Amino acid sequence: MRLVYDGRMRTDVPIEESPPLTPAALPAAVLGAVTACADACRETLTHLEGDRERLRAALARRIQRAPDGPTRRLCAVDGTNATVPAAGATFAAVAAVAVEEDVLTDQDVLVRLLPPVEELESILGGVRTIMELRLLAKRIRATTSGLFVLDGSFYSALLDVNRLLVRYAQDARSPSGLPGWWAPFRELIEAFFADGDWPLVLSCRRVVAHPKQAAAADDVAQLAPHLTGTVTDRTLWGTVLEPGECSLPAPLIRRDRPHLLTGSRVAGPGFAEQRAAIERGYGQLYVVYYRPDAAGPAYRLELPGALIAREPLGAVLATFRGALRVNAVQEPLPQFLADAICRQAGRALEATAEGARTTLQNQFGLPLVQRYLGPYRTPRS
Repeated sequence: MRLVYDGRMRTDVPIEESPPLTPAALPAAVLGAVTACADACRETLTHLEGDRERLRAALARRIQRAPDGPTRRLCAVDGTNATVPAAGATFAAVAAVAVEEDVLTDQDVLVRLLPPVEELESILGGVRTIMELRLLAKRIRATTSGLFVLDGSFYSALLDVNRLLVRYAQDARSPSGLPGWWAPFRELIEAFFADGDWPLVLSCRRVVAHPKQAAAADDVAQLAPHLTGTVTDRTLWGTVLEPGECSLPAPLIRRDRPHLLTGSRVAGPGFAEQRAAIERGYGQLYVVYYRPDAAGPAYRLELPGALIAREPLGAVLATFRGALRVNAVQEPLPQFLADAICRQAGRALEATAEGARTTLQNQFGLPLVQRYLGPYRTPRS
C-alpha cells in the first residue's frame, strides 16, 4: 500500500506488484516495442493508401509531368562533426568534402581540443554548415558549369548558422570577453562573411539542396491533419505522385517562417548589405517534389528561382535522376560518396584522441592521463 494525495484527502492505494526482472525482460520488451511500432506504421500506411485518390485530387493543380533536359556534371558537398569526450576536455572535429561524379575534389577539416562547453553540438553544427557553404562557394568559383548539390536544406542551414552567431554574440558580450577556444571558429566566421560565400551560394543558378531527412509538413497539416506528426510532406508527395511526375515549385519560406539573421552583429562592418542579399536570396528559393521512377520515393529538391522555368528545371531533374545509379541507395551517387567519406571523421577523431593519450602518458604516466583524458563512456565495440 502507499499514500497518495488526491487534492482532498490522503488515501491508501494498492501498488500493483511488478513481475521480477529476468535476463529475458529486455529482449521481450524490445520485441513488444517492435510489434507496437509495426502496428503504428500499419495504421499510417492504411490511411495513406485509403486517402491517396482524395489527396491526389486535392493536389492535382500542383502536379505536372517532370520536364526533361540535358544532364550536367554533378558535384555534392557534405559535412560532418564529431566529438570524443574526455574527463577534462573534448576532442572535436568538423569536416566538409566535395565529390564530383565519383572523385573527391576538395576537402576541409578543423580539429581542436576544447574545454567543456555548453551547447557544443549546436556550435559545431553551425561551424559545419559554414564549412559546407564555404567549400561550395569555393567550388562555384573554380568552375563555370555543372550542378551542385548541398546536403541538407537551405532552411536548416539558415537555422544552424544563426544559432552559431547568436551564441558567438552572447559570449562576446560577457564581461570576461570572448573565450580563447573561439579563436579558430572566429577566424572561420569572419572569413565566411568577408568573402561573401553565403550570398554567392544563394545567388548561383547552379546550386540545389537535397535534404535527405526533410521534416516539413505544411501540406500534411492542411490536407491530412490526422497524419500530422506521423508523416512529412515528402511522404505525402511520394504517395500521390506517379513515376515521372513532380510538383509545381512552391516557395521555401512560408509567411509564418522568419528568416532573419538575428546574430548578424558579429559579422563585422558593412554587413547590412550582405544580410539584405542573404535574406533576399532566401525569399527566392523554391521547393519541388520529384518522383523519378516506380521503385523509389519522392525527393525534395530546393532550388533558386532561376531554375524553376521548364528548361533549366528539366536539366536539374535529368541530372538528379541520372545520378541515382545504385538501387539500394536513395540519393545521388556523389552525395552518397560525400556522406560516406564524412562518416570516417568520427573514426579519425577517436584515433586522434587515442594518439594524444599515448603521447602524453610517457611524460605524465597512465593514471594521470587517464583521469584527464580518459573517456567517460564505454568505448564502442
